[in-house]
Amino acid sequence: MEREAFGIAEYPGERTGMAKYKFSIDIGGTFIDAVLFDFISEELVAFKLPTTPEDPAAGVIAAAERLEVPVNEIFEFVHGTTLGLNAILERKGTSVGIITNSGFEDIFEIGRGSLSFTDMYRFDFEQSRKIVERRNVRGVGGRIDAYGAEIDSLDIDGLRLAASELVRDGDCKALAISFLHSYANDDHEVRAVELLRREFPGVEISSGAALAREYREYERTSTAVLDAYIKPVLRNYLGRVAGGIESLGFGGNKYIMNSSGGALTFDIGEANPVATVMSGPAGGVAGALHVARHAERKNILSIDIGGTSLDACLIIDFEPTDVFEAVIDNFPVLQPIFDIRNLGAGGGSIARVDNRLLRVGPQSAGAEPGPACYGRGGELATVTDAALVLGYLDSSNFMGGEMKIANDLARAALSEHICKPLSIGIEEAAKSVFDVLVSRTSSSIKEMLLERGRDPRDFTLLAFGGCGPLLGPMIQRELEMPELMIPPLPSVFSAWGMMASDLSFSDSSSVLEPVSEASLRRLRSLSRSLEERSLAELRRRIGADVAPKIKFFARIRFIGQEHTLSVGYHESDSHEALFKRFSDAHFDRFGHTFDEPAEIVSLSIRLTIVTRKPRISCERARLRDTGEPVKASMLDMASGKVVETIRTRRSGLAPGYCVSGPMLVDDEGSTLVIHADQSLAVEEDGIISVSLVE
Repeated sequence: MEREAFGIAEYPGERTGMAKYKFSIDIGGTFIDAVLFDFISEELVAFKLPTTPEDPAAGVIAAAERLEVPVNEIFEFVHGTTLGLNAILERKGTSVGIITNSGFEDIFEIGRGSLSFTDMYRFDFEQSRKIVERRNVRGVGGRIDAYGAEIDSLDIDGLRLAASELVRDGDCKALAISFLHSYANDDHEVRAVELLRREFPGVEISSGAALAREYREYERTSTAVLDAYIKPVLRNYLGRVAGGIESLGFGGNKYIMNSSGGALTFDIGEANPVATVMSGPAGGVAGALHVARHAERKNILSIDIGGTSLDACLIIDFEPTDVFEAVIDNFPVLQPIFDIRNLGAGGGSIARVDNRLLRVGPQSAGAEPGPACYGRGGELATVTDAALVLGYLDSSNFMGGEMKIANDLARAALSEHICKPLSIGIEEAAKSVFDVLVSRTSSSIKEMLLERGRDPRDFTLLAFGGCGPLLGPMIQRELEMPELMIPPLPSVFSAWGMMASDLSFSDSSSVLEPVSEASLRRLRSLSRSLEERSLAELRRRIGADVAPKIKFFARIRFIGQEHTLSVGYHESDSHEALFKRFSDAHFDRFGHTFDEPAEIVSLSIRLTIVTRKPRISCERARLRDTGEPVKASMLDMASGKVVETIRTRRSGLAPGYCVSGPMLVDDEGSTLVIHADQSLAVEEDGIISVSLVE
């Protein structure tokens, strides 16, 4: 096997002489997905366990305990979780206080006056619940101007008093520091953080400039607030995970996925938890990017469909769409993040009748009690129950035979909550659940593509997650997409994608200058200082001398515009070349461009340490029993009728195998449903390609 540079001196498995395994875990709303890869035999082991919502760390430790290899032979553990995101959405973070400049205490309270397109015409729109109470905001003396010059020195005594009032009187467990123009000069914030960490050692401190050295005070303050809000939650969680797996003998490197597809050490994740808010879904996009480059499909729409939600992301010209500003529950976050859209529902989404209209999701039965067919006390009908009734799922071999599900419970739930209110039969009710779900999801995908001036027929659909192979063919038919790809191990693909990710670190600096020869000279100087600063920080955090790959990106806009586009920047660029690159990107994104001056808003850097990755076609240790095909019946969406077909195991489909639908293909944790107007082909690397039949 040809090895890629690991980036840190030497490959850990070779250094120890024993460690040979890489282990990754992704926690979803319903299941924990685990993948173990042996770099010596090149075998993969994958399995799923129910999520443990009451104690997420317990599920991770349980997955490690289940491994049939010595834990001390694992050299690397990669983890993805949406714990931080859920803490924000469910308001389960800690109490936060804000320290800012005197006279600007209301920045976070006022926010922005603009609303998203989907909310601006809603008469019932309500602001998101507060994270910081106004009484927990303090202003202190000191001022930096927009050019980074100090106007007034920082009031150290006032800083001590403000922090003391917030911590002792306001009972704040975390503080967010955000001063005006700290993107131009962060000296006041750095000094404030150093003093507060020294004098209030039990309090978590977050700094806006340390997280995003970019202009816009509200957005930078919001980023610092959210980081402080979830910092104790993630620190406690990662500490419990680390302690649990280390008690089992693990002594390797521990990483958590960040929101832009790279991995961070646990220490960096604990220090900057806001960088991990989309940690789980980012693993799937990292895997999709690896598949796109390997399979030479430059335009891919990836859809990760699990038990709770559907997450979609576009890969265009072998690059995932990403943004440098996300919005979480109406709070902006200035962090590099994949442009992942939550567009639909998952297998546990609840189907219900509302005023004689059938609705599916967004409410989910989750892991507990789960769909009715799980037999754990759930009584409401879900997508999984409908799939079982229509013959898509095998009740005797669900989750590779490790979990029993009951057809009678599924039918009872559909009958009670769908059939009776609508006066329809059980099969019609189950089919209607999929009709509603697929229609709504497809409309959301079209809207997502329309924003970028794209046609779904120009993309390959890549479907994964436990319900990806089930719903992917239906979405392909609805959108008339020419090809659908199902990767190996689709039900645990996000966890596999974490293995395919690299270590990464990002930083940025504001520029705010027109695109000109003079600004390009400053940009070259800035890029060198940014590289030096970022390399030093990365080496300090990793604790090793690293030689990462380095890429720069300039965020540019036409003067007068609010939003920016990110384009690649090279030190050899002329201002004409940089402007043309931006203008071309603007035309590609919006269908038009302008012959007007543009300005560089900021310059960002991405440092990447390339790691070894499993091959897509590597052998799966637990899937050697192919089994014999068996007769089955299913609802064929092409004809709308129940048809006789065969159900086979994916591990029994050799490369080169081709067949027309209808057909059912079982994998561990998922089922691929091919309808009569689709055909299936297995490629050399084990990827399944599904095409529409003319």
